[in-house]
Amino acid sequence: MQKTKCYKKNDLVALEITDLTEEGQGVGKCDGLVFFVKGSVMGDVVEAKILKVKKNYAYAKVEKLLEASPYRVTPLCPVAGKCGGCQLQHLSYEKELAWKEDRIAQSLIRIAGIPEEEVHAKGEGILGGKTERYRNKAQYPVQNRKEHREEIALGGRAFEEGKKAPEKEQESYDSLDIGFYGFHSHRIIETEDCLINSEENPLILNCIKEWAREYQISGYEEETGKGLLRHIFLRKGFVTGEILLCLVLNGKSLPHGKELWERLQGLSLNDEEGSLQSRADMQCDMDTQSRAELHCGVETQSEDDGHCGLNKKVQEKIVGLCININEARGNAILGRETRCLYGKDSIEDKIGELSFSISVPSFYQVNPVQTEKIYGKALEYAALTGEETVWDCYCGIGTISLFLAQKAKQVYGLEIVPEAIENAKENAEKNGLQNAEFFVGAAEEVLPKWVEEQKREGKDVGNLVDVVSLDPPRKGCDKACLSAALELSPKRIVYVSCDPGSLARDMKYLREGGYTLEKWVGIDNFPRTGHVECIALIQRVKS
Repeated sequence: MQKTKCYKKNDLVALEITDLTEEGQGVGKCDGLVFFVKGSVMGDVVEAKILKVKKNYAYAKVEKLLEASPYRVTPLCPVAGKCGGCQLQHLSYEKELAWKEDRIAQSLIRIAGIPEEEVHAKGEGILGGKTERYRNKAQYPVQNRKEHREEIALGGRAFEEGKKAPEKEQESYDSLDIGFYGFHSHRIIETEDCLINSEENPLILNCIKEWAREYQISGYEEETGKGLLRHIFLRKGFVTGEILLCLVLNGKSLPHGKELWERLQGLSLNDEEGSLQSRADMQCDMDTQSRAELHCGVETQSEDDGHCGLNKKVQEKIVGLCININEARGNAILGRETRCLYGKDSIEDKIGELSFSISVPSFYQVNPVQTEKIYGKALEYAALTGEETVWDCYCGIGTISLFLAQKAKQVYGLEIVPEAIENAKENAEKNGLQNAEFFVGAAEEVLPKWVEEQKREGKDVGNLVDVVSLDPPRKGCDKACLSAALELSPKRIVYVSCDPGSLARDMKYLREGGYTLEKWVGIDNFPRTGHVECIALIQRVKS
């Protein structure tokens, strides 16, 4: 038996990278030890510097690229490798798709126990998408800038939350870091523009920064639990163009929220008669120099630019300002309470022919173009004729439910988030679909309870439901939900998965319950990241 060489931190080791982890780290082996190497892709030959050593594996980073892989490309993002968001910017998209398709297949083979030839025969490939500007939702963590924290700790200038800073001192109050967490850390990596998010976001973030600087709004400190602003949440309707802004607070109120709304809208709300006058219009006679100064130091790009450098078209898209209250210590982004301060508490958007209202806490797929492909495949796999009864578990705001309701006799949607169910009911009414009914509750609780109620009424539960749709979170379905689905004995189960491993685990349980994998297809809902969606058609083979 080969003895593993004793490696230690900071040692250098030459490695050939043969695979990737789902977090985008290269995988190489040497002297019986597995190395996970950040910044490498399959096909690279690298000299790696060891960061941490465990019993059977080690973490490392690329110290020197000895031989570049044919799949390696130059990242477009200036903070690729530092930011923890896009792990695969340095891998060609063609190879990324092939790797993701293989990940799904290998999970079904190794975890679900399905024969390799069967998995490949029933696979329908993977559907790729845009690699830039595809996300309709962004969540930016906020912290006090390190220098600002040190100044306060050393007893420097006083910081008074919500109090307007003297104009001549405002430059020194530029104290917030806004961006995304670094890889495996809670250190914020600032970036002027994230290329997978909406192009309006940098303008809005800049406006928030200027407002926070003027009114001394603090960022949240995880170590102490102090500071007001935790996250900035932005949601955009890709078809309608509507944008909803929510500030997640470590507190119950937002100081100077009206002033922020004024900046975002480019409107003056102080008129005695309540009339709204565009600041962009008010400034149209100013010379370029004075306008640039008024626009918070941001260079004016056109005669349509508004307050804080927000283009007038962007101003018109912002339909609501909300706050979410999250005073709990921990990593959860949203708290339980969301309030609308100005405008609307939701945005409108369309997928296919259907219109949807989407609020802050509601689950809604982040890639609308790929989402239409997902729901189209779900509808295809459900094979509805107009006579079927369908249960849609983890239904969110009713997107899949309503797609299926266009072709089904009756659809029941189930979701744990109350606000999402309210959205789902509104969406059903908005689209004129009266054959969709929605329930609030956890799938693992409500579905088994419903099955037991039908039994008590003397009904044959095996003939009540024709199709079950499952779209669970990354952890997959709770076993109680799957057991109830098996009791219902539907002809078909359509499983929409955002994690190949949990899909394969649940697939194994369903196969043991008398079902078989009929078809599957990968859909790249998150290009340039390690995540991939999969839709599986699972059919009953015995009662």
